[in-house]
This record gives sequence, C-alpha cells and structure tokens, in this order.
Amino acid sequence: MERIFEARSVAIVGVSERPGNLGLNILQNLIDWGYEGDIYCVNPKGGEALGYPIYTSVSEIPGDVDLASVLVPAPVVPGVVEECGRKGITRLAIPAGGFEEFEGGGAAARDALVGAARRNGIRFVGPNCLTVINAHTGLCLPFVPVPPDLPRGGASIIAQSGGIGLDFLARLKDDNTGFSKFISVGNKTDLDEIDFLEYLGRDPGTEVICMYLEDVARGRELLETARAVDKPILAYKANVEPLTRESAQSHTAALANDDDVLSGAFEQAGILRVDRLAHLAGYAKVFNLPPLRGNRVALVSPTGGILVLASDQCARRGFEFPSLPPSLVEDIRAHLRAGVINISNPVDLGDVHDADARVYIIDRLLEQDSIDGVIMLLIARLSSGAQIRGNIQSLQKNILPELGAAIKRHNKPLVFSLMCTGEVRIGTRRQVDFPIFNDAEEAVDAAAVLRDYSLRAGR
Repeated sequence: MERIFEARSVAIVGVSERPGNLGLNILQNLIDWGYEGDIYCVNPKGGEALGYPIYTSVSEIPGDVDLASVLVPAPVVPGVVEECGRKGITRLAIPAGGFEEFEGGGAAARDALVGAARRNGIRFVGPNCLTVINAHTGLCLPFVPVPPDLPRGGASIIAQSGGIGLDFLARLKDDNTGFSKFISVGNKTDLDEIDFLEYLGRDPGTEVICMYLEDVARGRELLETARAVDKPILAYKANVEPLTRESAQSHTAALANDDDVLSGAFEQAGILRVDRLAHLAGYAKVFNLPPLRGNRVALVSPTGGILVLASDQCARRGFEFPSLPPSLVEDIRAHLRAGVINISNPVDLGDVHDADARVYIIDRLLEQDSIDGVIMLLIARLSSGAQIRGNIQSLQKNILPELGAAIKRHNKPLVFSLMCTGEVRIGTRRQVDFPIFNDAEEAVDAAAVLRDYSLRAGR
C-alpha cells in the first residue's frame, strides 16, 4: 500500500494534449496539489501536455515508476498492464470503466485484466473508479478536477462510489475538518475495502476511518480486520432495499448483503454504523474532541424548547443527567439576571445574559467529577462585526475560543451545536478547532457515537 500512497513517481497512461481529455485532468490535479514526485505522461500519439513530454509507450519512460494510472478503453487495459509489468511497475490505479459493471463484454475484459495483473505480480485499485488521493503528499489521481484547498487532517474515506467520496470531502471542508486519504474502490476487482481498511489502520496520517459500501464480499475478513484496528471506524451501507439492488449492480457490479447479518457483524467488529450518508462526515469530526467516558452529561442551552427536544434525544441515546452539587447550583444562580429560572440539569441559561458568565458556567460543569461531558446548544447569527451573537441580544462576545480552551483544560468533550444559517455556521467553524454541529439532535447523536467508541476502546 505504501507504494501506492507514498509513490515517488507516477505515470499517467492515456493523457493527451486534447482539451477535455480525462488524463489531462489527472495531470492537472497532480500539479495543482503540489505533487513533488516525478510525473510521466504516456500516449501512443506522443506530444506534450501542460509542459510535460508524452512518451509513446510505458517502456520509453526513462526512470523508475512506482505507480501508474491507466485511463484507456477497457479492451486496451490488459495490454497496458502487461507493458507495465515488463517495465517493473507493480502498482496501478485503474479508473477506466467498461468491465463487469458493463454488460457488453465487460466480464471478458475483467478476466483479461486480472490475468495480466497476476502474471506480472501487479496489485491495483479499481477499475471503474476515481482511485486515490493522499492529501499529505499531493498525490491526487481522480480524472475530475479536485480543488486543492481542501483542508488536510486525519479523516480518511473508503468509498465504493467516487462521487459520494468527493461529496464526503466537500462536507469535511464545510465542517473545517481535514482529510488524509481518499480511496475510491469502484469494482474492487483486486484491492478491496478490507485491504484498504488494514492499511488505514496502521497509517499514521489517519485518525478516523469512514466507509461507504454498496456490498461486502468478505464479511468474516472485514470483521477480523476491523477488530484489529485501534481507530474509530464509521460505515454507511447502501444497497439494502430490493429496489436499489439493480441500480447498484449496474453502478459497481455490487451485490447486496443480508442487512441484519451485516449490522451484527459491524457491531461485533466495533464498526459504528450510521444511518444517514451525511453522518459519515458529521460524526467523523466528533473524534477531534476528548473521549466521552460515560453516560453522564450536562445539557445546556439558553432556550427552553431546545432543552426539551434535546432531552428527549438524550433519553433515546441512553444519556443520564446527574444532579448538580448544591454549591454549583448556587454559583450559577449568582449569575442570573432576574432569578426566575430554577437551576437543575438540564441547565437553562435563558436568564444568564453575560457571555463571560456562560463560559464560566461551562467551565464549572466540565470540572465536575460527576459529569463526563457537556452538550451545549445555541441559536446564533453572525453580526456585522463578525462576532457571534446569541439568542439574547445583549450577548455580544464570541465565546468560542474560550470554550475551546475549556475543552483542552479539562480534557472532556463539549459537544457544541449552533443553530443558524449555513453561511454563518461555515464561517464560524473556520474560527475554531473543535466541531460545531448543525442542530440539537445531531449533536446528541454525535455525542453518543463518541461515547460508544470511547467506552469500547477503553480510552
């Protein structure tokens, strides 16, 4: 795997100088992402592409090649694989389509590809996929443009759909959460999700692993591999309803699995299954927080209705609200303006109008031995002065940096939800290094995911 993701030289077979050529997009991605390895372009017609000479065959490349991207028609792929073998290239990324997902002779093309790869000791990603990205080295091989401004970080994705994988990266960007590795497996004719899961489990650049799967061919091995991974694994399994199976078959030659059996296998393996695709990216960011080592939480909001809604969700997710010590209750009461709210847990801060007082109360809650973490829910918008304003108009201070400092100080999670417009939320996320969730229920659900992993892993 390292020879793929840490490749020091890449050949692009099928690139040309013709506008609209998909191989040209791969070359442009490598340039835009700042890939520092050697790049070789190959096309029988020769020429030049973006300043790079185009060799007429793989054998003409003057240097050694660690990885080749093969984007040529399916019937031509086996011959290119044989040529790569003679050149000593043993790792390939094959985005080309027209194999088993295609009825018109695709199976024969697949068999020829597999035979050529095995004869030459070659392992490959694909075919029929966007292949791979290593955000930390600039290796970016999709045949569609990928903006290089995506944040770098620790979340990696294994996706059976390249488009869904790219959507995952876009969501991470909106969440101000960085990614490490992008893997689009396509037909997974050779390397599959289990091979990549094992790699990401030992990859120092990956902190949390996300998977989008349409089928699982080797369930027992997936279970064994996941058990050995000491990192959070989030998975969304599509292709679970009878009506979706035909479309999935034509998409990536996927076959559906028994969903109940799969859920049981995921649970045994410690894989955290999500029921909405958006939650893959949404929950990945919660692991930027310290562990949540129990069910005891303080639920905090200045809005009573939000507290009621979130309390229901906390009950559904198995959280408990420990009573607050009398000394802490009196301390909170000292900051009330009108003194018309009874202080308990959940904590209604509707009568606490001072920003510093709210930060102080959160800090006090986090320091309690009887509380494992805090869930805080605010409604806010961005003022003209680019400061966060809460639902109490007199609250005119951005308290987020101080909340972030409190998380670090107590090494406990503050799961924070900011209910506002999308534009405001995205702008706010760029100010902090802890996650901000979209709504109260999402925050509670994310806290449950963090708790479940923390307790299972003994963090």
